[in-house]
Amino acid sequence: MSADDVADRLYALPPDEFTAARNQAERELRQAGEREQADRVKMLRKPSATAGAVNRLVRNHRDQVEAFLDAAARLRDAQFAGKGDLGAAAQAERAALEELVGLGGEPVRASLQAAAVDDAIARSLLTARLVREPEPAGFGTLLAHAEPAKARPAAKAKSGNRRGAAKPDDSAARTGLQEAKKLLRTAEAEEQQAHQHLAQTQRHVEKARAAVEKAQRKLDRLRND
Repeated sequence: MSADDVADRLYALPPDEFTAARNQAERELRQAGEREQADRVKMLRKPSATAGAVNRLVRNHRDQVEAFLDAAARLRDAQFAGKGDLGAAAQAERAALEELVGLGGEPVRASLQAAAVDDAIARSLLTARLVREPEPAGFGTLLAHAEPAKARPAAKAKSGNRRGAAKPDDSAARTGLQEAKKLLRTAEAEEQQAHQHLAQTQRHVEKARAAVEKAQRKLDRLRND
């Protein structure tokens, strides 16, 4: 049994079962004389609850996850390269996302949204070995889908031009404006995702705080009895 085989098995488990299963696998590999493989298993890190949910979603519904990532790529092409119907692409991406959230629960949404705009995150997500919830790195992947500005030949002055000069060529300025608008749309999309992630994190904090307060009240009652 290799460390990769063990990793595949471990990251398919609920996070609360991970550590015990990893330690057991490490001991078995050492007993079998597989010291190098045991060292690799020892280095495996327990996933967060959200990362574990995403890992299981990918393992159990890989076809749907790949379909969502394909839909996200088509949406980027429509947004930034003008390829295809933007409205249809956006609707398809939203439908695929909501299907996966329905299968994996609300906590997987932010990770899927991050993978939708970052190819490196998408590749990491498909390994189904996430340890922490990923976040988009920036504009790199999105801008890769934008059509590069094409230089246009300067307009030639007509010999019969009454003013004796060619009309100013504003094509470069207009192209610059279009690229700036694309950057703005990208920034606005990332801002929206950041707000969604913040709201989700705040809900988790509130839930944890409520659990602490409940446990404290229980402890206080026991002490007063």
